Amino acid sequence: MNRFLHFAAVLLLIGILAAVGCENGTGGGASPQEQAELHDFEPVTEIKDGQKNIYVVLKVMTSQYWQDIIRGITDAGKELNCNVYIGGSSGEGDWESQKKLLDKAVNELGADAIIISPASSSALIDDLSEIHDSGLPVILVDTTINGSGYDACYMTDNLRAGELAAKEMVDALLESGVSPDENAGIAIQITSVSSQTIIDRLAGFNQYWAVNAPSGWVVLDEVKTNNGSKERAKQNCVDFLADYPDIKGFFGCNNSSTVGFVEGVTEAGRKDIVLVGFDYADETAALVADDEYRASTVVQNQYDMGYDGLKNAVGILDGDENEYKFIDTGVVVINKSNYKEYEAGVDKK
Repeated sequence: MNRFLHFAAVLLLIGILAAVGCENGTGGGASPQEQAELHDFEPVTEIKDGQKNIYVVLKVMTSQYWQDIIRGITDAGKELNCNVYIGGSSGEGDWESQKKLLDKAVNELGADAIIISPASSSALIDDLSEIHDSGLPVILVDTTINGSGYDACYMTDNLRAGELAAKEMVDALLESGVSPDENAGIAIQITSVSSQTIIDRLAGFNQYWAVNAPSGWVVLDEVKTNNGSKERAKQNCVDFLADYPDIKGFFGCNNSSTVGFVEGVTEAGRKDIVLVGFDYADETAALVADDEYRASTVVQNQYDMGYDGLKNAVGILDGDENEYKFIDTGVVVINKSNYKEYEAGVDKK
């Protein structure tokens, strides 16, 4: 297939899957048995009368990536003397739970501002627009929406991040000895089809790949989803290895996908596989440092997303005006050449 036609076909498939997910009301395609459990709001700062009440609705509460966002929000809330409450879903595509939490925060608990990482970039547009139009500050972190019902969005430029991941994959495959003349399959898995974050990363990856990868190196048409479950992500890896003997590379489009690939590759002992992922979970960091494997990861500044997002919400309540609606918090590619320097410079607070 022509490389540009393949790129267009992948984007079309993503769009169709996203539309189907929204029409079915599943957000990420989870079955009722797999539907994520809602995490009700809990305070993360000392609650005092007279302080601003900031309610935060996240996609996932437990992974290292989201815990870093929570740390940033919590630290800013303590510094600025806010009552900060955090809730969310334990599944990446569960926007229904987020909708319930938004309604509760605004209509029952008297929120002064909302911070949210939308589980769907389309399903929550009307809800967030209504909240924003009512005069409450709405700050997005990690993921944007396909609408204007928010004051600012703190996130990665995901199109650019996807391009960087594809470049790293091409370079790593060449360095590992894969010939430009041989056939090589690249497998991708994602967390959810309804997130604009994921759609943009895939678009950036495929856009760079179509122009720069050798013609025999093909991104597989099958893109597996895991809805934020590392266990399912690991099984996806096992299935890819069993079904596609020409696989030479894995691209994990988010944290859970990357960790699933890491665990599947190491258990299978597939030291011939090049892995490029996102974020810096302990499992990922260990594989990057392992001289027997070739792994890289695109690391975001999620702490800053949370910290700066809460500061912005408070600033708006105090009468400040935003100069920008979108704030790129930046990324860096971590591999064997720089992981020691990165770890030495990581903010441990």
